[in-house]
Amino acid sequence: KGTYYTPREVVHYMCQQSLINYLSAQLEGKVPRGDIETLIHHGESVSENEARVISAGKETQTYYHKIPESIRVTAGLIDDKLADIKVCDPAIGSGAFPVGMMSEIVRARNTLSNYIKDDTRTIYNFKRDCIHNSLYGVDIDSGAVEVAKLRLWLSLVVDEEDIKQIKP
Repeated sequence: KGTYYTPREVVHYMCQQSLINYLSAQLEGKVPRGDIETLIHHGESVSENEARVISAGKETQTYYHKIPESIRVTAGLIDDKLADIKVCDPAIGSGAFPVGMMSEIVRARNTLSNYIKDDTRTIYNFKRDCIHNSLYGVDIDSGAVEVAKLRLWLSLVVDEEDIKQIKP
């Protein structure tokens, strides 16, 4: 019945490394590991830049692609792998790891949205899909599982503006 606090920076690091290792194994030979690391570590911060390059239709001195070409070319495949991921936390506690994994998956999929044209690609849909299809957890304390479920639900509802669209 020990309760342990894992610092946010540690959870963030574990989630990013787990995602990089997963994608490296799934995309072996198609996308270099360094390019996957760039997507996971820097994708969100350069997403606006990528959108400007794509909308302009060409690179300029100010705006040029910062996401490697191998990521841009295989964006659909990478997105499919991210949508299909299965993550299990065998001691879920308050849900820090699954919430962190969901955040990393959503960030990466949102970055890939620059290269995948689909109007249904929203943060809310990414989170809902991830919670519904990818995240699993157990704990010796059933109350911990309920806390984790609540945290995931709260992180989902903050991204939906129309409360009528929110599903249980």
